[in-house]
Amino acid sequence: MKFDDVKLLNEIRKNSRSSLTALAYKTDMPLSTVFKKVVRLENSGVISRNTALIDFEKIGHPFKVGIFLSTNKREDIEKYLREHPSINTLLKLSGDYDFYAEMVFRDLKHYQEFELFMKNSKIVKRHSLHFLSGIRQEAFEILGGP
Repeated sequence: MKFDDVKLLNEIRKNSRSSLTALAYKTDMPLSTVFKKVVRLENSGVISRNTALIDFEKIGHPFKVGIFLSTNKREDIEKYLREHPSINTLLKLSGDYDFYAEMVFRDLKHYQEFELFMKNSKIVKRHSLHFLSGIRQEAFEILGGP
């Protein structure tokens, strides 16, 4: 990836709502170049400037849980998790576990219902739950250069 693209991506990650003029100033690139690069990055699917990171606790969903799952029936549990309304992020894994799911629950009752399903499920061999709190989010800086 070109150094200018890296600089632009890092600025967009800091504030995706930055104007093209502000991005041009911060990256020391001509406005027309920034415009072309942003359009190219959007069209290629590298970025989407129409996204938002939500603080779920502030909208009434304070229970955020990270779950590692191991199963003999990957397709069944994947289908179940894909359709579960509390899933925020679902990842396939290699190693000791098959999936990682980040889930958000409105209250303890809804979380406990899910936990009971996990304990009683015949398709889940084992699972590990971890309550999460945000410490650092979307902070990875893309490295690159000449």
